Amino acid sequence: MGTDRNWPRRKLKCASRAEILRSHQRDDDFVRYLQEKLSEISQNFGLHRTLLQYIQPDIPLKLLYFIFTSGMGNQTLGEEYTGIVQANLEQRRIPTLTVRVLAAVLECLGEKMLLKLLQQLQAYVNHPRRELTPAAITFFNTLLSKLRTMIPIIVLFHKGLFYIYGRYYSLGRRIAGLDYTKVYGPRPVDTVSWGLRLLGIATLIQCLLKIWQSGTVQDTTTVNTFNAKCSSHNCQLCLEATATTATPCGHLFCWNCLGEWLRVKPQCPFCREYVSPSRIVYLMNL
Repeated sequence: MGTDRNWPRRKLKCASRAEILRSHQRDDDFVRYLQEKLSEISQNFGLHRTLLQYIQPDIPLKLLYFIFTSGMGNQTLGEEYTGIVQANLEQRRIPTLTVRVLAAVLECLGEKMLLKLLQQLQAYVNHPRRELTPAAITFFNTLLSKLRTMIPIIVLFHKGLFYIYGRYYSLGRRIAGLDYTKVYGPRPVDTVSWGLRLLGIATLIQCLLKIWQSGTVQDTTTVNTFNAKCSSHNCQLCLEATATTATPCGHLFCWNCLGEWLRVKPQCPFCREYVSPSRIVYLMNL
């Protein structure tokens, strides 16, 4: 996939959905084959336990594979097999090394990194050192939980759009502005594209059902949490354990949450009144 001065004057045609899918399927097959061979080699040399964490997930091998193919300006095995190359169709040019690397990283790690970031933000919000009221903690927990639920649905929704329109195989490639163009070989028949369009419509319907189901589950969870909180006096910090400990100002929490909070900050988590750890009261017969 070398640079060509005549590329900007050529009219680039987008590769078909079937060709792009077949290309990625062939690349995935090669990565799995490479994974199996590395596993066999590591077992023969007694390094299977050491290398298992790097061999078992396919993401490190995928990144390594893209480095030695797209990262070096070459076609992948799947692209060479189907006769397509990576290209920016709007600018009618081959993408730069930075764009190819960005697309590979986003495609392999984008969703996982974003979910991990949201998880860390949720842990940051719930840490006792944060100057947040219980209402703010509840709001941010609800928001972050909804985002963690919606991200996989957004990725699936984009896959449905690819099946329908045939542009940008992944959300990471759309962000990087990287698509595929056909350069040689026969093109598949149109009946394949119509079948993939129907698959795209079914995928979008599936996304709508997932959104409806997630909203129903969250509403049910909110109602159940509120009812449990009112009936059993749950802890106002974790909202799960039964509140068995009272502060001098009269607010109830579970023993573990309140003890951890007071070790960091000698204040009531609810009203911020000064509380000495020796003055909390463990309630009996609740």
